[in-house]
Amino acid sequence: MAVIVAGLAGIAWFTLELMPPVLGFDDTDNPGVSLDYLRQHPQFYALAGITLFIMAIAYIVASFAVSDALAPRTSSITRRSLSALGLFSAAFFFMHGVLRDSVGPLLYIDSVNSGWGESAYLAIQMVGLHGFAQAGLLALCAWGVGISAAGARSHALPMWLCVLGLVAGLRLVLLIVGSFMTAAEIDLPGYLWILSIALIPFGMLWWLCLGVALLVKSRRNHEQRPVSPAR
Repeated sequence: MAVIVAGLAGIAWFTLELMPPVLGFDDTDNPGVSLDYLRQHPQFYALAGITLFIMAIAYIVASFAVSDALAPRTSSITRRSLSALGLFSAAFFFMHGVLRDSVGPLLYIDSVNSGWGESAYLAIQMVGLHGFAQAGLLALCAWGVGISAAGARSHALPMWLCVLGLVAGLRLVLLIVGSFMTAAEIDLPGYLWILSIALIPFGMLWWLCLGVALLVKSRRNHEQRPVSPAR
């Protein structure tokens, strides 16, 4: 159930992150534009923070639930390593949630001095969205790829789900390729950025499907469990 909650929370978080351009505030890296957005719609940042807290807690529980689902046909070191990735992801999303939940102090600083407000926003934007959020997504992709590989190898998960998990993990490949292209001073094609963004909600939907698959598997195992004879 925790995996389902995490997937739903992830979809909600991604939707909330899209609110600025939907409401006409296109350049979220522009502190002036974003502060104007926060003055008019501070509730969306606060809701994003709450959603990220729920995601973090759900992924903590999910890291152990998935580990149990992969047992006993997956080695202990593999399951522990995957759980560690899940915990890292949860920690990163939690910290991003803390920064998203700081909209009140941010607006107060801006009310005292607009220059300070813009500086504070840029710090939150770089550390939060471009730092903790990206780290959380990176760990989440690696975790999903590991789960898919382990699930396919041990037949603990449906093959279609494992294939979709590897597709969702393409974001990890794009991040690595993008880093090499940047280091080589090669301009990134626009479609790579669009694909990278599109893989975020796709990945969240994959976690939702994983949660449903684990729930169905758990119920089947419960139904097939032999009933001990009454004494």
